[in-house]
Amino acid sequence: MAFLNPLFLLGLLAAGIPLIIHLWNRRRVVTVDFSSLMFLMAAHRENARRFQLRQLLILLLRMAIVALIALALARPFLTLGLPVASVRAKTDIVIVLDNSYSMAYQDVDGIRFEKAKVLAINILDTLRHGDSAALILMSDVPNPIFRQLTPDLRSVTAAINNAAVSYRATNVQPSLELAHEILAESEQLNKELYLISDFTQNGWENWSRLLNRSGARVSLIPVAEGEAHNTNIEEVRPSNQLIGVNLPLQLNVTTANHSVAPLAQNILTLSIDGEKQKTVSFSAAANESLNTTLTYNFSTPGTHIGSLTLTEDRLNVDNQHYFALDVIGEVRVLCVGEDTEYLTLALNPHKNSRQQSVSVSNPQRDFLNAPPTADSRQLTADTMILPTQCTPTAFETFPLEDYDVIILADVPKITRQINAQLQEFIRHGKSVIAFVSKYSDANSYNSLSDAWLPVQLGSPLTWTPPQQVRAYQAAHPIFDIFPNEGFSAQYAPQFHSGVVLRPTSESEVIAHFDDETPFLVERNQGTSTVLLYNCGLLRQQPNTPTVNAGPSRATAVTNDLLVNPYFLPMLQQSVLYTAIANRNLLTWGGHVGDTYTARYPRSAGGKASIRLKTAVNTSDNDESGTDNSTVVPIAEDGTLQFQGTERPGIYEVEVRTQDRLQRNFFAVNVDATEANLAQIPLQQAAARLGAQTAAGAETDGTTVAADAYNVKRHGREIWGELLLLAVCFILLESFLSNRGTHSFQGKGDNPGHDGALTVGET
Repeated sequence: MAFLNPLFLLGLLAAGIPLIIHLWNRRRVVTVDFSSLMFLMAAHRENARRFQLRQLLILLLRMAIVALIALALARPFLTLGLPVASVRAKTDIVIVLDNSYSMAYQDVDGIRFEKAKVLAINILDTLRHGDSAALILMSDVPNPIFRQLTPDLRSVTAAINNAAVSYRATNVQPSLELAHEILAESEQLNKELYLISDFTQNGWENWSRLLNRSGARVSLIPVAEGEAHNTNIEEVRPSNQLIGVNLPLQLNVTTANHSVAPLAQNILTLSIDGEKQKTVSFSAAANESLNTTLTYNFSTPGTHIGSLTLTEDRLNVDNQHYFALDVIGEVRVLCVGEDTEYLTLALNPHKNSRQQSVSVSNPQRDFLNAPPTADSRQLTADTMILPTQCTPTAFETFPLEDYDVIILADVPKITRQINAQLQEFIRHGKSVIAFVSKYSDANSYNSLSDAWLPVQLGSPLTWTPPQQVRAYQAAHPIFDIFPNEGFSAQYAPQFHSGVVLRPTSESEVIAHFDDETPFLVERNQGTSTVLLYNCGLLRQQPNTPTVNAGPSRATAVTNDLLVNPYFLPMLQQSVLYTAIANRNLLTWGGHVGDTYTARYPRSAGGKASIRLKTAVNTSDNDESGTDNSTVVPIAEDGTLQFQGTERPGIYEVEVRTQDRLQRNFFAVNVDATEANLAQIPLQQAAARLGAQTAAGAETDGTTVAADAYNVKRHGREIWGELLLLAVCFILLESFLSNRGTHSFQGKGDNPGHDGALTVGET
């Protein structure tokens, strides 16, 4: 016997209350014999004994009534093993059906998810009238089709038939916790939880044991059979984030063979804008990952979409990786300063060498011949950047409509006219790069920190020995082309002086010197970006001789950045980055289910239209003309968040600004961890869930034996019988109490008189 509400067993203690009342009310007496009454004692003794037995019986009945009511409230039931318990008890079940994308794997006997659906429906068919069920589709997040138990089993069956495989990975824990939460509300004798899955290892990571809070019987039903063979694209890493016309883009592709057998031949295909561009064939050993590099040059600027595709296998959803990127065309740069010839040479060496219009000293040409510290993009990026020189005085009235980026090269003071020009430039979404040093007028610069400058300038700094740039964000587009050792390599630039910088709350420090002084600070304002470098660029500082030698010249040099091989690639990367910093130039890491976030400050409070434009080289291409767009509001701060990334592919974002329609793209891919179909041992999974595995008579291929399940559902609740017995005892107690009272009253006898005079004691 067991109890559904065992706490009510505490009510058995109340059965002692009638006994306590009986003992409390017993009167203690003193017996005095009178000779004239002694002859009556024998006549009344038999009646007194009969009354005492009746009172004892009434006491026992009252105690039994209280005990039976307490037992009934505890809802006892008899389990299998007793003849009276052979009745099938009511049952509530929750089916957790794995619909992660690994369930789309094609086994020799069919697709795993289709087999799982058949098993789930067969389990429902074992239920009877009065039973209830719920359904949860399990991936990395639970999807409760029925959040509460429902007796409408036909609806649950229809939901299973309509279920489809998702593009998500697996996480078992959240779905099982929700299933226990649903079953905890059940009051039925039998509560059952069924997990139907392929039990891939990745869904059981990052958690240990799950408590059975509902007290349900948990059953694990596997659908995978035999060894799985699968290949997938693990990762795609571009050689650089800033991509330009006629610049070689290298795609480093990692593919994996998740199989105990070697892969004889597979083909990797690169498609750009819907057209096949390159194919590479490769072989792989068992459980081996391979790296393949594909190189491509874009001949036209603008947005390009594409994909990398593997040869089809038994699980195709992980054989494709999508990308969307912006290719940079010409970038027009205005170099503002008293001496900017070296800047134009660094930004476009090819142009300056053709014109022969600029004469520079030999040390400044040395960086062009120095050992390379970045990739080969520095040899061709010069064809994209078109620099123009301008003095600070001329800049006050200089037309800026045709320029994308302004470089302030050691401008000593920001006048009111220069500030007005810069603010108008930034207001149009353009970007600024500023170089400051101890010779910069801090007061004139600090007046701009509330408007657009990312820092406030403090007192000058002098370093002996000189500082180096030690800490920086290696993943930042400006630095991602440098080798791993970065600025700490052999040719690291030396900095002799700088300025104390106090970044504003809207800014981010990208790089530091050795002593944690900021070297590069970034501030985004709308669609514009402001970069500030804590270093001067003047070849000769003020008030120092033009020609000098020895220590006097060394004291005037603030750094050796100009003659350092890092200068040219860093400067070019900075220009390219600021030209398109706030555009969605590349989306590589977005997985299905991730929230896409972008900023559209000029459309704050408006709306964006987002649709799955195309899944390249698949049947998902949207050529039907059907509008599947989703309208998403843009927050008042210009932030756009989209959570509907439930399918892999290329998504198109359309945002209407005041004067034009802005169109961007981003890519969404499946989580590669789900591609590894290695399974967790079923006994280990059962131990972590406190479950039992379904095998033998319970399942046979894709069918469920109803008798094997129903035999566990036998049992009988007896709370109704206990209440009926309590009612019978109440009637009997009432009859005995009333009969005894009437009997003694009718005879006029004192039921406590035993033939003697009794005197009560106090």
